[in-house]
Amino acid sequence: MTTTIARPSKTILCPVDFSPSSERALLHAAEHYTGDVELIVLHVGNAESGDRGTLLKEHLHHFSRYSDLLSAYGSQVRFAIEYGPTAATIIDYARRIGACMIVLGSHGASGIRRLLVGSTAESVMRHAPCPVLVLRSPEPVDETKAVHHKQKEAVL
Repeated sequence: MTTTIARPSKTILCPVDFSPSSERALLHAAEHYTGDVELIVLHVGNAESGDRGTLLKEHLHHFSRYSDLLSAYGSQVRFAIEYGPTAATIIDYARRIGACMIVLGSHGASGIRRLLVGSTAESVMRHAPCPVLVLRSPEPVDETKAVHHKQKEAVL
């Protein structure tokens, strides 16, 4: 008897850089895209950043933690590592696998930092072969401004 495993009808690509922002995006994808969906968790590494064996062990450690987190959602998950320029590699990988959506986190860089460094999320949005959902990290609360604002409201 031959057993055939049906491929999911939708593939969601979730690139991660192991930051809290990308973890939030991954959990969002797992929570909101269930059923006949395969979630592919992609990390794009820098080919020149050291020994690939050591890097692979580090990446597998992160993936193992993600696997534990995602098990609660019952998602069909696959993990992948690619090397190259981040945005271009994400876009190329999405094309190759036929992703129907990309879900990624953004660090929310703004101003001069964004102009100098560029934005991976923005580049992916502009050139992706499918829709892209970018989840921006909440901005950190400046407690001194929050207290000052509350004091102003109390006076009014």
